[in-house]
Amino acid sequence: MSIARLAKHLGLSEGTVSRALNNYPDIAEKTVARVRKAADELGYRPSTTARRLARGVVETIGFVLPARDGHQIDPFLAEILDGLATELALSDWDLLVSAVPDGHDEVEVMDRLIRSAKVGGFVVARTKRHDPRIDFLRTSHIPFVAQGRTENCDDYAWLDIDNEKAFVDAVNYLVGLGHRKIAYLGGDPALNYAWQRRAGYLAATKAKGCDILPGYMHDGITNELAAREAVLEILKLPDHPTAILCVTDAVAIGAIHALAHAGIDVGSEMSVIGFDGLPMGEAIHPGLTTMSQASYQIGREVGRIVVAQANKAHSPASEFSQILWEASLTVRGSANPPALKLAANAKGGIS
Repeated sequence: MSIARLAKHLGLSEGTVSRALNNYPDIAEKTVARVRKAADELGYRPSTTARRLARGVVETIGFVLPARDGHQIDPFLAEILDGLATELALSDWDLLVSAVPDGHDEVEVMDRLIRSAKVGGFVVARTKRHDPRIDFLRTSHIPFVAQGRTENCDDYAWLDIDNEKAFVDAVNYLVGLGHRKIAYLGGDPALNYAWQRRAGYLAATKAKGCDILPGYMHDGITNELAAREAVLEILKLPDHPTAILCVTDAVAIGAIHALAHAGIDVGSEMSVIGFDGLPMGEAIHPGLTTMSQASYQIGREVGRIVVAQANKAHSPASEFSQILWEASLTVRGSANPPALKLAANAKGGIS
């Protein structure tokens, strides 16, 4: 079924049918409804290429993978991409995922994609407190949405989790269980989410009167291997923590593996809490208590926002979507009241 045959069937010109299908305002609503009804009944499907040329919109969203040392797979980003790709597909848009070649940076990749007219917008993830990608996109005149935000985030669209509140909630939960010695495995402080979670940990431990002893805080923990090394350092301390709060689920799982390897019974001798709510946290033993964020739904929502933003490319800044969601506590077996055995051995080391 071609547009010419559809027009002949309706007794209309091809131009009128085309304009009706593309929602041009000069076509009467009654005509638009009639054309769309006939198109559905006859199985007409518009050419994606023709539609994009007619609208002057590149219906492809770019996602440049954040550069990471060692190119580790980030399970959180995988969940985001799954939701994003699903939402774009439902809107008949495409997702272009691009990696950063060695010797280049993310801004260079974004600039190349824009200059080659391959994308009509971007989704940015793992935002830094001061992010060159956001600075570049602010001046590029291309629609974009951040999953996360920077410290200065008033003039662009974003969706973020209230990271600071989430870690206040996590500390309060541990204190409610009876913990007063809570260690922290944090991420890269240059990343805004890691900085906010760190701030939440510091604020809550201070408010609850918990001492942060030397060796309890470890920043820059970005993967399971670094988490294992940090836990080994913690276990050398003369006064052990009874719980470890981790910046992500991946870091928490690395901590659990290190504790188990050291003969520590996670959940009874040492509590561990993560952040993300990834499915792998439920699969390990004991199950990981975590501050859950709906990663897949986040991907869906940023996809909806960026398509809307691209379709209204000249909207004023006051119309930017800026959404803050909250994480929720998912309780499993890795966090419990502190063990009496651990308290008794706190000065002499864990046996």
